[in-house]
Amino acid sequence: MYRQIWGSLGSGVLLAIALSACGTAPATPVVHKSDPVAAESSVVQSLQKQLREREKRIDELESQLNILKMIDQDVQVRRKPARTPATLTPSE
Repeated sequence: MYRQIWGSLGSGVLLAIALSACGTAPATPVVHKSDPVAAESSVVQSLQKQLREREKRIDELESQLNILKMIDQDVQVRRKPARTPATLTPSE
């Protein structure tokens, strides 16, 4: 009888040791994924800001181009002689 008790106790201890060796698997770290809507929203806002800056730069460049055109026209008007030279007038 003692043998049967010791045998049951021994196999119980061995079973407990075997099961405790397995243990629980370590918890995998939870990766918090950012909210896709929030990420898309920030991307959209960034792109809108870039678009506004680009449009502002285009307006500035167009303004500069118009000013340069006016300057060019003014220079061309000043280059034209006020009167024709005497060598080009018909002689009588």
